[in-house]
Amino acid sequence: MKFRKEKYGKRTIYRNDWMEFCTGWHKLNFRISPASYFDNRMQIAFSLGWGQLFLNIPQVRSKYDECDPPRYGFYFYGEGQFWPDTFVICRGRKTKHIELPWCLNWIRTSKLATDQTWMHETRKNRIEWYKSATEDLIWKGTYPYTYVLKNGTVQNRTATVTVEEREWRPRWFKWTTLFAHIRRSIWIEFDAEVGERTGSWKGGTLGCGWELKPGQTPEEALREMEEQRKM
Repeated sequence: MKFRKEKYGKRTIYRNDWMEFCTGWHKLNFRISPASYFDNRMQIAFSLGWGQLFLNIPQVRSKYDECDPPRYGFYFYGEGQFWPDTFVICRGRKTKHIELPWCLNWIRTSKLATDQTWMHETRKNRIEWYKSATEDLIWKGTYPYTYVLKNGTVQNRTATVTVEEREWRPRWFKWTTLFAHIRRSIWIEFDAEVGERTGSWKGGTLGCGWELKPGQTPEEALREMEEQRKM
Protein backbone atom coordinates (compact mmCIF):
# COMPACT_ATOMS: atom_id res chain seq x y z
CA MET A 1 0.00 0.00 0.00
CA LYS A 2 3.03 2.30 0.02
CA PHE A 3 2.53 5.31 -2.31
CA ARG A 4 5.06 7.09 -4.47
CA LYS A 5 4.69 10.87 -4.50
CA GLU A 6 5.26 12.81 -7.72
CA LYS A 7 4.77 16.44 -8.75
CA TYR A 8 3.04 17.23 -12.02
CA GLY A 9 2.87 21.01 -12.41
CA LYS A 10 0.73 22.32 -9.56
CA ARG A 11 -0.74 18.89 -8.90
CA THR A 12 0.60 16.09 -6.73
CA ILE A 13 0.16 12.45 -7.76
CA TYR A 14 0.20 9.56 -5.28
CA ARG A 15 0.50 6.11 -6.88
CA ASN A 16 1.32 2.51 -6.23
CA ASP A 17 0.97 -0.62 -8.35
CA TRP A 18 -2.83 -0.59 -8.50
CA MET A 19 -4.02 2.86 -7.41
CA GLU A 20 -3.36 6.46 -8.44
CA PHE A 21 -4.71 9.66 -6.90
CA CYS A 22 -4.22 13.10 -8.46
CA THR A 23 -4.90 16.19 -6.35
CA GLY A 24 -6.66 19.36 -7.53
CA TRP A 25 -10.09 20.18 -8.89
CA HIS A 26 -11.45 17.90 -11.60
CA LYS A 27 -14.78 17.96 -13.39
CA LEU A 28 -17.28 15.31 -12.30
CA ASN A 29 -16.68 11.99 -14.09
CA PHE A 30 -17.04 8.22 -13.80
CA ARG A 31 -15.55 5.76 -16.30
CA ILE A 32 -14.93 2.03 -16.43
CA SER A 33 -12.54 0.54 -18.94
CA PRO A 34 -11.55 -3.10 -19.51
CA ALA A 35 -7.95 -1.84 -19.68
CA SER A 36 -5.88 1.34 -19.42
CA TYR A 37 -2.78 2.70 -21.17
CA PHE A 38 -0.92 -0.47 -22.28
CA ASP A 39 -2.20 -2.18 -19.13
CA ASN A 40 -4.75 -4.98 -19.53
CA ARG A 41 -6.17 -4.63 -16.01
CA MET A 42 -9.70 -3.24 -15.68
CA GLN A 43 -9.63 0.40 -14.62
CA ILE A 44 -12.21 2.44 -12.72
CA ALA A 45 -11.71 6.21 -12.75
CA PHE A 46 -13.85 8.82 -11.06
CA SER A 47 -13.91 12.26 -9.48
CA LEU A 48 -16.54 13.98 -7.34
CA GLY A 49 -14.94 17.39 -7.82
CA TRP A 50 -11.67 17.43 -5.89
CA GLY A 51 -9.12 14.79 -6.71
CA GLN A 52 -9.14 12.12 -9.43
CA LEU A 53 -8.90 8.45 -8.43
CA PHE A 54 -7.80 5.60 -10.72
CA LEU A 55 -8.18 1.98 -9.61
CA ASN A 56 -6.57 -0.84 -11.61
CA ILE A 57 -8.23 -4.16 -10.76
CA PRO A 58 -5.58 -6.92 -11.04
CA GLN A 59 -8.14 -9.73 -10.78
CA VAL A 60 -9.92 -8.63 -13.98
CA ARG A 61 -7.81 -8.60 -17.12
CA SER A 62 -8.72 -8.16 -20.77
CA LYS A 63 -7.31 -8.75 -24.25
CA TYR A 64 -6.53 -5.05 -24.74
CA ASP A 65 -2.91 -3.93 -24.83
CA GLU A 66 -3.06 -0.48 -26.42
CA CYS A 67 -2.96 3.24 -25.67
CA ASP A 68 -6.69 3.93 -26.06
CA PRO A 69 -8.95 1.03 -25.03
CA PRO A 70 -12.77 1.40 -24.96
CA ARG A 71 -14.39 3.24 -22.06
CA TYR A 72 -17.87 3.31 -20.56
CA GLY A 73 -19.38 5.99 -18.35
CA PHE A 74 -19.53 9.77 -18.51
CA TYR A 75 -17.60 12.95 -17.91
CA PHE A 76 -18.18 16.69 -17.99
CA TYR A 77 -15.97 18.75 -20.27
CA GLY A 78 -15.14 22.42 -20.71
CA GLU A 79 -11.96 23.54 -22.44
CA GLY A 80 -10.08 26.11 -20.40
CA GLN A 81 -12.98 26.49 -17.99
CA PHE A 82 -13.56 25.45 -14.40
CA TRP A 83 -17.29 25.17 -15.11
CA PRO A 84 -18.13 22.51 -17.74
CA ASP A 85 -20.24 23.22 -20.82
CA THR A 86 -20.55 19.70 -22.30
CA PHE A 87 -21.73 16.35 -20.94
CA VAL A 88 -20.03 13.39 -22.63
CA ILE A 89 -21.33 9.81 -22.59
CA CYS A 90 -18.71 7.12 -23.29
CA ARG A 91 -19.95 4.04 -25.14
CA GLY A 92 -16.91 1.91 -25.83
CA ARG A 93 -15.00 3.61 -28.62
CA LYS A 94 -17.85 6.02 -29.33
CA THR A 95 -18.85 9.15 -27.44
CA LYS A 96 -21.98 11.27 -27.43
CA HIS A 97 -21.53 14.99 -26.68
CA ILE A 98 -24.48 16.89 -25.19
CA GLU A 99 -24.09 20.64 -25.00
CA LEU A 100 -25.34 22.19 -21.76
CA PRO A 101 -27.62 25.29 -21.91
CA TRP A 102 -24.73 27.70 -21.26
CA CYS A 103 -22.41 26.17 -23.86
CA LEU A 104 -21.22 28.95 -26.15
CA ASN A 105 -22.16 28.57 -29.82
CA TRP A 106 -20.51 30.49 -32.63
CA ILE A 107 -22.75 33.20 -34.09
CA ARG A 108 -20.60 35.20 -36.48
CA THR A 109 -17.16 36.17 -37.67
CA SER A 110 -16.86 39.74 -38.90
CA LYS A 111 -14.00 41.51 -40.65
CA LEU A 112 -13.44 45.23 -41.04
CA ALA A 113 -13.94 46.37 -44.64
CA THR A 114 -12.09 49.10 -46.52
CA ASP A 115 -15.10 51.45 -46.13
CA GLN A 116 -14.94 50.94 -42.30
CA THR A 117 -18.12 48.83 -42.22
CA TRP A 118 -18.19 45.17 -41.18
CA MET A 119 -18.50 42.07 -43.36
CA HIS A 120 -20.42 39.41 -41.39
CA GLU A 121 -20.15 35.66 -41.85
CA THR A 122 -22.91 33.58 -40.21
CA ARG A 123 -24.19 30.03 -40.61
CA LYS A 124 -26.65 31.25 -43.25
CA ASN A 125 -24.19 33.60 -44.93
CA ARG A 126 -20.88 31.88 -45.54
CA ILE A 127 -18.01 33.98 -46.88
CA GLU A 128 -14.93 32.68 -48.66
CA TRP A 129 -12.50 35.09 -47.01
CA TYR A 130 -9.51 34.09 -49.14
CA LYS A 131 -11.23 34.59 -52.46
CA SER A 132 -9.45 37.40 -54.32
CA ALA A 133 -12.67 39.40 -54.83
CA THR A 134 -13.42 39.20 -51.08
CA GLU A 135 -9.86 40.00 -50.00
CA ASP A 136 -10.01 43.24 -52.00
CA LEU A 137 -12.88 44.40 -49.76
CA ILE A 138 -11.09 43.70 -46.46
CA TRP A 139 -9.26 46.54 -44.73
CA LYS A 140 -5.51 45.96 -44.40
CA GLY A 141 -2.84 47.99 -42.69
CA THR A 142 0.86 47.52 -43.42
CA TYR A 143 3.45 48.45 -40.78
CA PRO A 144 7.14 47.84 -40.04
CA TYR A 145 7.72 45.29 -37.26
CA THR A 146 10.92 44.65 -35.30
CA TYR A 147 11.76 41.58 -33.25
CA VAL A 148 15.01 41.04 -31.34
CA LEU A 149 16.23 37.48 -30.84
CA LYS A 150 17.84 36.32 -27.59
CA ASN A 151 21.27 36.45 -29.26
CA GLY A 152 20.73 40.12 -30.18
CA THR A 153 19.90 39.58 -33.86
CA VAL A 154 17.36 42.14 -35.07
CA GLN A 155 14.61 40.92 -37.39
CA ASN A 156 12.99 43.67 -39.47
CA ARG A 157 9.70 42.55 -40.98
CA THR A 158 6.63 43.96 -42.65
CA ALA A 159 3.37 43.16 -40.85
CA THR A 160 0.03 43.18 -42.65
CA VAL A 161 -2.84 43.66 -40.21
CA THR A 162 -6.58 42.96 -40.51
CA VAL A 163 -9.29 43.45 -37.87
CA GLU A 164 -11.85 40.82 -36.98
CA GLU A 165 -14.59 40.28 -34.43
CA ARG A 166 -16.09 36.98 -33.29
CA GLU A 167 -19.33 36.46 -31.37
CA TRP A 168 -20.58 33.49 -29.35
CA ARG A 169 -23.84 33.11 -27.41
CA PRO A 170 -25.07 30.52 -24.89
CA ARG A 171 -26.92 27.66 -26.57
CA TRP A 172 -30.29 28.46 -24.97
CA PHE A 173 -29.92 32.22 -25.45
CA LYS A 174 -28.81 32.51 -29.07
CA TRP A 175 -31.86 34.69 -29.75
CA THR A 176 -30.57 37.56 -27.58
CA THR A 177 -27.33 39.55 -27.32
CA LEU A 178 -27.78 39.86 -23.55
CA PHE A 179 -25.26 37.11 -22.74
CA ALA A 180 -23.14 37.40 -25.90
CA HIS A 181 -19.37 36.97 -25.74
CA ILE A 182 -17.65 39.20 -28.30
CA ARG A 183 -13.92 39.29 -28.97
CA ARG A 184 -12.24 41.81 -31.24
CA SER A 185 -8.69 41.18 -32.37
CA ILE A 186 -6.13 41.88 -35.04
CA TRP A 187 -4.67 39.19 -37.29
CA ILE A 188 -1.06 39.73 -38.33
CA GLU A 189 0.76 38.21 -41.30
CA PHE A 190 4.51 38.71 -41.67
CA ASP A 191 6.44 38.84 -44.93
CA ALA A 192 9.03 36.40 -43.48
CA GLU A 193 9.48 34.14 -40.45
CA VAL A 194 9.73 35.78 -37.02
CA GLY A 195 11.07 34.44 -33.73
CA GLU A 196 13.65 32.10 -32.22
CA ARG A 197 12.72 29.18 -34.51
CA THR A 198 13.35 31.13 -37.72
CA GLY A 199 15.20 28.96 -40.22
CA SER A 200 14.80 25.76 -38.18
CA TRP A 201 12.79 22.70 -39.17
CA LYS A 202 9.97 23.94 -36.90
CA GLY A 203 9.96 27.34 -38.58
CA GLY A 204 9.30 30.80 -37.20
CA THR A 205 5.98 32.60 -36.88
CA LEU A 206 4.32 33.75 -40.10
CA GLY A 207 0.94 34.73 -38.69
CA CYS A 208 -0.70 35.26 -35.30
CA GLY A 209 -3.51 37.08 -33.52
CA TRP A 210 -3.60 39.69 -30.74
CA GLU A 211 -6.49 41.13 -28.73
CA LEU A 212 -7.69 44.59 -29.75
CA LYS A 213 -8.65 46.44 -26.59
CA PRO A 214 -11.48 49.02 -26.50
CA GLY A 215 -10.23 52.38 -27.78
CA GLN A 216 -7.07 50.89 -29.35
CA THR A 217 -6.23 51.39 -32.99
CA PRO A 218 -4.92 48.37 -34.94
CA GLU A 219 -1.43 49.87 -34.99
CA GLU A 220 -1.48 50.49 -31.22
CA ALA A 221 -2.41 46.83 -30.66
CA LEU A 222 0.42 45.78 -32.99
CA ARG A 223 2.93 47.91 -31.08
CA GLU A 224 1.71 46.38 -27.81
CA MET A 225 2.31 42.92 -29.23
CA GLU A 226 5.71 44.01 -30.59
CA GLU A 227 6.72 45.03 -27.07
CA GLN A 228 5.27 42.10 -25.12
CA ARG A 229 5.07 38.97 -27.26
CA LYS A 230 7.87 36.41 -27.34
CA MET A 231 7.99 34.15 -30.37
